[in-house]
Amino acid sequence: NRRGFASFVLCRECGFVPECPHCSTSLTFHDVTGELVCHHCDHVEPMPVTCPRCGSPYLRKFGAGTERVEAELRQIVPADMPIIRMDADTTRKKGSHERLLEEFSSAHGGILLGTQMIAKGLDFPDVTLVGVINADTTLKLPDFRAPERTFQLLEQVSGRAGRADKPGRVIVQTYWPEHPAIRAAAAHDRGLFFETELPVRDELGYPPYVRLVNVLAWGNDEEAVRQAITEVTLAINSSMISAGHEWEVLGPAPCLLSRLRGLYRWHTLIKAPICADVSAVIEPVLKARKPNAEVRIAVDVDPDNLF
Repeated sequence: NRRGFASFVLCRECGFVPECPHCSTSLTFHDVTGELVCHHCDHVEPMPVTCPRCGSPYLRKFGAGTERVEAELRQIVPADMPIIRMDADTTRKKGSHERLLEEFSSAHGGILLGTQMIAKGLDFPDVTLVGVINADTTLKLPDFRAPERTFQLLEQVSGRAGRADKPGRVIVQTYWPEHPAIRAAAAHDRGLFFETELPVRDELGYPPYVRLVNVLAWGNDEEAVRQAITEVTLAINSSMISAGHEWEVLGPAPCLLSRLRGLYRWHTLIKAPICADVSAVIEPVLKARKPNAEVRIAVDVDPDNLF
């Protein structure tokens, strides 16, 4: 489920990893162009021959992207077998999706390789085998919904095999086969996933047992962003106490992607009872805040993504 050839490049002498100058993330190596690319802001720079920090030539590429999987497949399948790669790089042009899918559909035998865009909504009756490379990539993301999304993705992609008379087979590569999300997907048993996931959500205080509110601040000056989100958080706390609520407030803290497209990002996460009227507490705080061109504030109630 990753674009490019390698997720990141590392110097084996000093440990240096090329990072995006605009986002708090490492750069992805693309073998087709020989470049390092940021998948958040599209920053591009050439792949260095030696380490920019220590000058060592020992740069190693880690992590498998779609380009690398395609290169590996080319070495083990017959030369005349088509491999159609679908990801954000091969589908940029208008009509690319349709053209690639038609190419796969018309082939007597072939491989459709891609990110999660090929996991659902496709109906090819002759597909008999589905493979998932490193299912742990999504399973170990720092998000309470990571197991849920992994289960969903495995269920969706499994449904691409054996859709007609021919039987289907699904092979999943994982270092964590005993994880409930993996076991439930292997058994096609949503109930099994619910049995293990819901008690964990209940104990830690996450949906569907609470309402989440993510208050996000971003701007060019990190100190100004930190100060703004701190002031808003304190005001929300006061408003909450005045209304007689005892909601849990986490933060403020830097976001997982603390810098994105050149902007610094901080947030505060609020956990409220499932039927709470969060707008009545938060809206007056935002209305009372003086306009600030340097820092913007946004509130996401029941957020689907905390990144």
